[in-house]
Amino acid sequence: MTDLDVRTARRVILMVAGIYILLTGGLELSKLAGAMDPLEAHELTRKLTTLASLAVGTVIGFYLASRQRQS
Repeated sequence: MTDLDVRTARRVILMVAGIYILLTGGLELSKLAGAMDPLEAHELTRKLTTLASLAVGTVIGFYLASRQRQS
């Protein structure tokens, strides 16, 4: 496995953020259009937020684990 550099970590975090914004925006639009129950949309948004948070934490963890250790 190769090391995770700053550039790649930032890019992955930005991709996660972009996907999160698109999906939550879609949920909000479907709620406003009446295509989805507001309680169900809230629950899906909460689950999506948890998943995005875990993904960002994983990227940060991999980045910190791949840095060179100082003696």
